[in-house]
Amino acid sequence: MSVRNLSRTPKLILLVTVSLLFAMVSISQGSQDTSAPIEIADDISCSKCGMYPAKYPKWQTQIVFNDGEMAPFDGCKCMFGFLFKMSEYDKKHTSADVGTVWVREFNTGDWIDAKKAHYVIGSGEMGPMGKELIPFADAESAETFQKEHGGQIAQYDAITMETLKPLMGKMHMKGKMKKKGHMKMGS
Repeated sequence: MSVRNLSRTPKLILLVTVSLLFAMVSISQGSQDTSAPIEIADDISCSKCGMYPAKYPKWQTQIVFNDGEMAPFDGCKCMFGFLFKMSEYDKKHTSADVGTVWVREFNTGDWIDAKKAHYVIGSGEMGPMGKELIPFADAESAETFQKEHGGQIAQYDAITMETLKPLMGKMHMKGKMKKKGHMKMGS
């Protein structure tokens, strides 16, 4: 081996190292961490209906996109409606951009993965906008709730726009609309 070839080795190692670091930074910037829900601030409105999810912590849901942005909702009904017609509500993201979908477990209030939840649909329990899909972490909890409050049980992949249609009746609460579709709660 000649001396000339050995002098190129450290330069080559440095070049490969810098290239790998640059690639890792580029990849990490394109795909944000979606493994945890994001706090929903008081002034952020539902991405579908304009109400304020922070006023209804028991009913909050959210979609965390791969770019780190979050779309909050005041209930599962709004969240699913958004997912089924995303292009009407979000001009930036598509379904391919969805990282994780989060819902609040009805009994505990803990955030759980929406795709693993068991939903009671159309029970007597009313959410912020009337009839709701109520998420539970396990089938047993959903069945117990269903026996007491009625409704049907379904999992994430079985929910469709047809599932939502019977839930789109009258709201059980009074409110006055403000600018940009936000609601001011009260009489």
